[in-house]
Amino acid sequence: MVTEAQSSPNETAPLLSPTPNSGPPNNSNSNSNSNSNSNNGRKKLLILVACGIFILAADFGFFLSQAPQTAIFEQIICRNYLINSRDDVNASLLNSPSDDPCKSEAVQGELALINGYKETFDVLPSILLSLPYGVLADHWGRKPVLYLGTLGIILGEFWVRLVAAWSTVLPLRMVWMTALFRTIGGGDQVLTSMAIAMVADVFSEEERSTAIFRLSSCVLLAEILATPFSAYLMTFDIWYPYILGLVVIVLGTLPAFFIPETLADAKAKLKIHQDEAPVELIEGMEPPGKQPMLQEIIYQAREFKKSTRFIWRDSNVFLLVLIAGVGFMSRQSTSLLMQYASKKFNWSIGQASLLISLRGIFSLANFLVLMPAFNSIAGRFFDLHGKYRDYRLSQATSVFTTVGFAIMAFAPVPGILIWGLLFLSIGMGFLVATRSLVTALVLPNHIGTLYSALAISQSLGGLISGPLFAYLFRLGMHFGNAWMGLPWLQASVVFMLVSIVAWNIRVRDPLSHDEEEPLLAE
Repeated sequence: MVTEAQSSPNETAPLLSPTPNSGPPNNSNSNSNSNSNSNNGRKKLLILVACGIFILAADFGFFLSQAPQTAIFEQIICRNYLINSRDDVNASLLNSPSDDPCKSEAVQGELALINGYKETFDVLPSILLSLPYGVLADHWGRKPVLYLGTLGIILGEFWVRLVAAWSTVLPLRMVWMTALFRTIGGGDQVLTSMAIAMVADVFSEEERSTAIFRLSSCVLLAEILATPFSAYLMTFDIWYPYILGLVVIVLGTLPAFFIPETLADAKAKLKIHQDEAPVELIEGMEPPGKQPMLQEIIYQAREFKKSTRFIWRDSNVFLLVLIAGVGFMSRQSTSLLMQYASKKFNWSIGQASLLISLRGIFSLANFLVLMPAFNSIAGRFFDLHGKYRDYRLSQATSVFTTVGFAIMAFAPVPGILIWGLLFLSIGMGFLVATRSLVTALVLPNHIGTLYSALAISQSLGGLISGPLFAYLFRLGMHFGNAWMGLPWLQASVVFMLVSIVAWNIRVRDPLSHDEEEPLLAE
């Protein structure tokens, strides 16, 4: 649920340390200042811990459910084809009796299609409703939108399990209707944005990136822990982890009821900016909640269009936003990876799911060891710092991702596939490096809009990659086992183009804006 967040140079500083007071202490106000700092620190800790538990539980429940859901879908599709196999047309789609009919082209193709379109439809509410729910969060507060998003996701997850349990009555493709439930609250991206916004409301600018980085680490932790636990439970019954995943998600929402509202903190920060801003700029800084809601939605839409001109007028920024969306496909292939390994190596879904945990371990080692080592070596021996270091890192990781996808496409044995996963995990630093680089290429007052554009670009990347991967997987199976890795081959070719773009980005100061800049640097 949470995208990767980059760390700041002061990550080792205490997160909850009180802000030092300037000047000598005033005896009459020292006690009140001490109490205020103490209360502020407790509030920060409460919000960070509650949001961390909330995100950890949501992602733990997701990864706990992913493998059994794929296995259950496969069983349902296989059963339906076996029932209809008396029909000669359907019978020809299945392999010979000596083979496992559930690994046939017809069953696996339908499974890839259902999972691909489900991921696509689940992303749609976030793309369409991010702006309206963002405005509602500025009017009602963060907590009501957080509650709505939680309700929508729980109802959607419950609906998928209901369709799976009643699959003899309900067509399995009705799981695509989860998108309707996710319109309540806007889906995963809006829910994640609200959690991050609540953290950003109470932490200072110096503390914010560190807090969000620690919040984001919950995703990798959930991926590493939940997947092997799910595989173990699947040895008893595939429904055990599937139901438990829903229970974990529901229980994980309980900390949200103890999170204090942070809209007042956001308004207080805005008031400080208004006091410090020039008089001619104050008119455009109207506090949240002052306009009628519909008018503000229209106003925010117009302002967003106007404020994104810096993206379209700067080819470097535009291309980095674009390739960030393409780069998100490496995170959107979880279910297909399990299906691919299960089909290619004749593994159970539970065994194949361990690859997800292995990917999480590789990714965590990358973020904790390899990337800090690269930053240290680049600065000490090559005098690369800031955006120039991020520029080289984005180039290197794009190449690793290209090679990783290519290895996975043609891996003849599991060991080679794991090497591909290793390269791909190193390449996951591409999103972090790209985000950091493009941030350095824009002015500070554009960063909020830039991050919104990155979120939309990544959502669109997920929207396209789901069905594209599914159709290519079906096409590859139709051509034969040697072409089963066609989705990864396509991803490798796309990332080869991304690498070409990354190696042609021009690194410059954000103040040196050139509207007539060519699409690619010469």
